[in-house]
Amino acid sequence: MDSQHRHELKTNELAEGLSHLPQLLKDNANVIIGVMLIGVGLITWPMLTKMTRQKAKAERTTITQSIQMLDQDVYAVLQAPADDPQAQTEALNTLLINADELLGSVSDIDNSNLAAMARIKAAQAIRTELHLRKEVNADMLERQIQKAKDAYQKAFEVAETSTIKAMAQFGLALCSEELGQTDQAAGVYQQIVDDESYKATVLPKQAQQRLDALADNTEVFNFAAVPVIIEEPVEVEEVIEAITAEITDPANADQPAEEPTEPQAEKK
Repeated sequence: MDSQHRHELKTNELAEGLSHLPQLLKDNANVIIGVMLIGVGLITWPMLTKMTRQKAKAERTTITQSIQMLDQDVYAVLQAPADDPQAQTEALNTLLINADELLGSVSDIDNSNLAAMARIKAAQAIRTELHLRKEVNADMLERQIQKAKDAYQKAFEVAETSTIKAMAQFGLALCSEELGQTDQAAGVYQQIVDDESYKATVLPKQAQQRLDALADNTEVFNFAAVPVIIEEPVEVEEVIEAITAEITDPANADQPAEEPTEPQAEKK
C-alpha cells in the first residue's frame, strides 16, 4: 500500500468520525456538561474560597474599627470641658451619628453573627449617649430607647450563637427598665435565666442579678431621677474572631469560643 493510499484511508476515517461527532455530542451531552462543570469548579473554588476569606477579614476589620470609634467617641464626650456646652454637644452628636452609621452598614454584612454584634454595639452607644446628655426630655428618651430596642431585637432575630442572642435579650430588658417597664424587663430577664442554651454564658447570672435588683426596688423607674443603665464597653474581639473563623475555617466551627462578658449594670 503506497503512501497516497494510506493518506486517503486516514482522511476517510477522519471524515467519517467527524460526521458522527454531532450525534456523539448529543448522546453524551450530560456527561460532557458534568465534566466541564467539575473542571470549572476545580478552577474557581480556590478563588472563591480566597475571596470569601478576604471579605470576612474586611468585614471583621470594618466592624472592629467602628466599635473602637464608638468607644473613642464616648471618651471624647467625657473629656469635653464641663464649661463648654458646645463642645459637649458636638461630641455627643458625633457619638450618635457614628452609632447610626454602624446600624446603617449592617445591611452589607453577609455574616449574621457579625451583623448582630454590630447592632448590639450601636444600641449600647445610643443608650450611652442618652445617659451622658445633660438634658433629655421624655420624647427624646422614648425615641432613642425605641431605636436601641429595635436594634437589639433585630440582633436577637439574626444571631446564630447563644452568647450573642443572650446579649441582645439582655439589652432589650435594660431598655424596658429605662422606659419604666419593669414587669416586661423582669419577664425578659427570667427568660434568660431559664433558657438552657444560655447556661454556658455569663448572661443568666447577670440577668438574675438584675431580677434581684428589680425585686428590691419598689420605686417607679424615672429617667430624670435614675440614670439610664449603662453597659460599659465590652471586649468583642474574641467574639468577632470566632464569627470570622466559622467562615474562614469551617473545620473549627464547632470549637467553643471564649464567652465575652457583659459587665454587670449597677444596681439602683
